This record gives sequence, structure tokens and C-alpha cells, in this order.
Amino acid sequence: MDFTTFQTELRRVAGTVQAFAAVGAALRLQHAGRQADPAVQARLVAAVEAVMPGALDGLNPQQISDALAYVTQQIGEATDLFYNADRPPGWVLQDPDILQGLGRSSRQNIRSIVELAANRPNLAASLAGCFLDVGTGVGGMALEAAELCPSLRVVGMDIWEPSLALARANVAASSHAARIEIRAQDVTQLDEPAAYTLAWLPAPFLPRRVGEVALDRLAAALAPNGHLVVGLLSVPTDKAGTALLALRTVRSGGHVWEVPEIEQELHARGFVDVETCIIPPTTFVIGRRP
Repeated sequence: MDFTTFQTELRRVAGTVQAFAAVGAALRLQHAGRQADPAVQARLVAAVEAVMPGALDGLNPQQISDALAYVTQQIGEATDLFYNADRPPGWVLQDPDILQGLGRSSRQNIRSIVELAANRPNLAASLAGCFLDVGTGVGGMALEAAELCPSLRVVGMDIWEPSLALARANVAASSHAARIEIRAQDVTQLDEPAAYTLAWLPAPFLPRRVGEVALDRLAAALAPNGHLVVGLLSVPTDKAGTALLALRTVRSGGHVWEVPEIEQELHARGFVDVETCIIPPTTFVIGRRP
């Protein structure tokens, strides 16, 4: 690529960055109940409308908060990449608003699992026992599971203390506290044979070796006919999106798993009825212990 073409492409990409920042700025102002300087406000509204016509119309406060958390996370990750490209891989998020936003968005995974269970009787049966939520974060999936499955007991485990502190508070403030246990525990140290009927593993957040050990531990921790659900981020269809997702995953300390890899890992550990289901933004690989 010659330099003139490079400059043209650089400006095109910069336009995308500016558009994303404009949407985020509008969300931040709405969330705070404020406006920018009148001259700027008018241009900001016009810019957002040009980029995403009607996108901000009719959003309720919770939707604005969740969208703002997502934008804040993306901009924070981009800023960290720009200024700290040489830092070691690892999870670094500590902002409570971002962590809570991630927790709220993760609840969709439980709703999707319940949806999949509607025509899978064996999976539905697993939703009536004990659920292990690995990488529980602020407890979003744990709380949603307890909400949607009244007979389910839930254990959420994580090693990131900023998230765990929020999870404990979230569970304590809920009506399901008696059925949810939050633990500061590494999944590679799990030693509870046949204790769970359902387990969730967010594979992209784990280094490959940790993921392999986690699969060993979870296979032993599931009761007969129990299910393991491995969550993967659905891969974008474009080359740039795929490359950027891989970059984000590795910088966060995780591993870029391919669906066939996970399916093979489950088969190798004796899981049966292994299948892959895609409900964006998550790809679910499900296996049953015989």
C-alpha cells in the first residue's frame, strides 16, 4: 500500500472512531441528564442521527446505562491498547459501571440456555439442580439463572476481586440470595465430584492451558446426565472484525478457541450429545455427561 492510499484509509478509519465517540458522548450526556454547549449539542445530535438514524429515540434509562457501559468498555480497551500495547496479557477492567454493564449483558446467555432447553428435555432437567457459573463476574448470570429457574441452586466463582465485591453486593440485594453462593475460587482448583447438573464455562476469557484444566475439573464435577455449556464469542463474518476480536481476546488474557476445538475437547472427556448452537452474540457448545 502506498502512503497516499494509507492516508486515505487512515482517515476512513478515523471517521469510524469519531462516529463511535459521538454516539458515546450523546449517551453519556443523556445518562447524566445534561447537554453540551448549545452549538455543540446541535452538531452532536446531527452527527449521531447521521450515523445511526433514530438509534437513541425511546431508550429507557437502563438501556442507556447498558449502552454507555459498552461504549465506555470499548473506548477504554482501545485507549489501553494505544498507550499500553506492550503490557502483558490479562484482565484489567475495574470500573464498577463497566463491570456491572458486562454483568447485565451476560444475563442474555442464561435466557438463551433456557430457550435452548425448551426443546431439549435433558438440558431442561439440568436446570432444576445445581448450576456452576464459572467466571461469574458481578453475578449477572447467577442472578438470572435463579430468577428464571426457581428450583435451581447456583454457585458463582471468579478470581477477580473487583467483580466479586460487586457480585456479593448484587446477590445480597436480590430476593434470591438464599440460593446463590459467590466464591473467590479458581476453577482449576475445583474438586467437587458429581456436584452439579449444569456448568457454564466462558472459554475465551481463559488461557488455553487453564481452559483445558477447567474442562477436566468440570467433567468430574458434573453429575451423570449433567450438562456443560461452553460459551464462545460469535466470530464476525468480516476479516477485520475477526482479527480485532482475536486481538481483544488475547490482550484480555484469553485464548481464541475454534468451535471444532471445543467440540473435540468435550468428546475427549467423554461428553455425548455434543452440539453447537449460535444465538448471537454467543456461540454455545453443549455436551452431556453420560
